[in-house]
Amino acid sequence: MKKLSLIITLLFFITSCELTDVLDTDPPNNLIAENVLKNEEDAKALLNGAYTFIVNRTSDSYYAGTEIIPSTLIGTMGRLSVGGAALQFQENDLLFTNGFVNRFWVAFYKVIDQANNSITLTGNLPDSKFGANVKSEILGEAHYLRAMATFDALRYFGQFFDNSSPLGIVLRTEPANFVNRHKARSTVAECYTQIISDLDFAITNAPDFSVTYRASKTAAKALKAKVLLFQGEYAEAASLADQVINEGTRTLESDYESVFSRGLNSSEMIFMTHRDANSDLEDNNRKRFYDIFTRSGNTWFPILMDTDPRKDFTFADSRVLKVNNEDAFRPTYFLRLAEMYLIKAEGLAFSGAGLVESSAPLNVVRNRAVTGNTPATTIDELKDDIFNEIVKELAYENGSDWFAAIRFGKAMTLKPSITSSNQYILPIPEDEIFGNNLINFNNQNPGYDN
Repeated sequence: MKKLSLIITLLFFITSCELTDVLDTDPPNNLIAENVLKNEEDAKALLNGAYTFIVNRTSDSYYAGTEIIPSTLIGTMGRLSVGGAALQFQENDLLFTNGFVNRFWVAFYKVIDQANNSITLTGNLPDSKFGANVKSEILGEAHYLRAMATFDALRYFGQFFDNSSPLGIVLRTEPANFVNRHKARSTVAECYTQIISDLDFAITNAPDFSVTYRASKTAAKALKAKVLLFQGEYAEAASLADQVINEGTRTLESDYESVFSRGLNSSEMIFMTHRDANSDLEDNNRKRFYDIFTRSGNTWFPILMDTDPRKDFTFADSRVLKVNNEDAFRPTYFLRLAEMYLIKAEGLAFSGAGLVESSAPLNVVRNRAVTGNTPATTIDELKDDIFNEIVKELAYENGSDWFAAIRFGKAMTLKPSITSSNQYILPIPEDEIFGNNLINFNNQNPGYDN
């Protein structure tokens, strides 16, 4: 037990610091495989550390940031806190010195670095130290987590919407240290290639689905469908989403309320995170009580939700209801089966499929919500309906509303403070610019003056 605690403690110390600060010093020699990882139990503890950095709030927050920041950017939520730095998100006028931006960047790279440690150190252990399939499953989960964090970092800090753009993110596929700390940005295409490669590895090697809060083959397929959609590979995205739907691992709940009231036991959750009695602190859940949209002055979201049956299970006053399941200690939802139906509908509609075929998966979601079949009579009308359903069904879930507004070309219409595609992504934070010799103001995202 002391050995397992040592692994988590050492890696918590390393990744709790700003990444650029950590890389100023030599990596401690007790992190090499011979000294830290001895067996299967050690490798599992190391992998668990990557999950820990998603669900725990320290000086940054992966789980909270991916709900609050995108919702504030598109106006389904008010400012994420008080003060000028928070107001910048509400007004879509970010500075590269914004402390929230820096912590958000670090949050993703903590998970990436932890996954890289797991991949490297577990991979160096001989197969004889593991039970049947255990080593490959650990590596599969770690590749999934690296893919997820890399994809999220790309969506927020790289021009994810342009496959030909040179402005991707810093790809890190090995544990960070003083030797490799200085690294240039990769292209968007290179980032997507790495993400897809990791997910293909996870599809082959991760464990079969067992619980909602661990990576699995099913989760890897679902995330790959989502990545393909963002790449504009619409037909492939629709096909893979259809595979997830029809493999039978996950099934839709009979009603919308049950999706969230059943918590960890929901039949349609594919990947989610949760806390426990020790970590479910008021500070961890402050985000659940922020102004939903009143303070931002935006009215499009409450108007859209006004008569929808899902409204009563989505928000009330200044409370996000769907994430306040106390039995699951207020979980965060990353992937669920309803999203696969919506990805299938979007993929079909944008790949040239007919109205009837493209409407079918959308109608499954609409009828579960008791709103009936889509009234759309043209593909353009259907695309509008798909966008509306994504927002109604997936609001406050992993930035779904914000990124759908970008994909469907509606962000500037919905929120007047968005006047340029430069505002679709955040600035590379100052700590990365000043701490990485291969990134400077010439490599900064457009629209962000130094």
